Amino acid sequence: MNRFEVTIEKAGYGELVVVPSLSLEVSGGELLVLLGPNGAGKTTSLRALVGTVETAARRLKLDGQDLSALSAWQLARARIAFVPDGARCFANATVEENLRGAFEALSPRDAHGERRRLFELVFELFPILRERLGQLAGSMSGGQRQMLAVARALMIEPRVMVLDEPSAGLAPKLVEELFEALGRIKSTSGCAIVMAEQNFAAAMSVADTCLVLDEGHVALTGTMEEVTRNEKLRIAYLGL
Repeated sequence: MNRFEVTIEKAGYGELVVVPSLSLEVSGGELLVLLGPNGAGKTTSLRALVGTVETAARRLKLDGQDLSALSAWQLARARIAFVPDGARCFANATVEENLRGAFEALSPRDAHGERRRLFELVFELFPILRERLGQLAGSMSGGQRQMLAVARALMIEPRVMVLDEPSAGLAPKLVEELFEALGRIKSTSGCAIVMAEQNFAAAMSVADTCLVLDEGHVALTGTMEEVTRNEKLRIAYLGL
């Protein structure tokens, strides 16, 4: 089922509270997107979720199991994958080494058949990675590195994937390719996806529900259809 429930209270940096309160729920096969302008609190919300930003309280449940006490690396062992902004990967490692490293961090090193299966899965989604298998990640384009970052997350077969601004800095064609892949991941893997994004048009192509943040507060929540129908809210919070 992969029902993921999150409640965050007073997330921020020292005495600065960026997100006073946030709650969200998303199930497997669904994508929930956090929308809003720069400074709205999207990245802080996701970092608080995975435990890399201070909170007064953080409650996480996955199919009823309480994961609130887990650190970021422990969440990865629970199959909750975080893809931070900036297309982050190991620049001095090859594409293959990046993918193998993600797999072997959680799986037995002798699980060759399983690793090959996951390699084929990510190559089907991102064919360019097969072509660049021996290339250093740091020498790839920003779009290719972003695809690799998502592929690394898939190597742990996540039950939940958390992505921060995956379209940032990418050319429109690469954004289209990336979001097409995210749509396929959502529909075929059973993974629940939480994503922060500024590109409303791209998010609308794959998201089921959304939270619109305004200076850390939830200004609007609902299905993408409801949001797109509400002209005043779109203009006020999304500039559309």
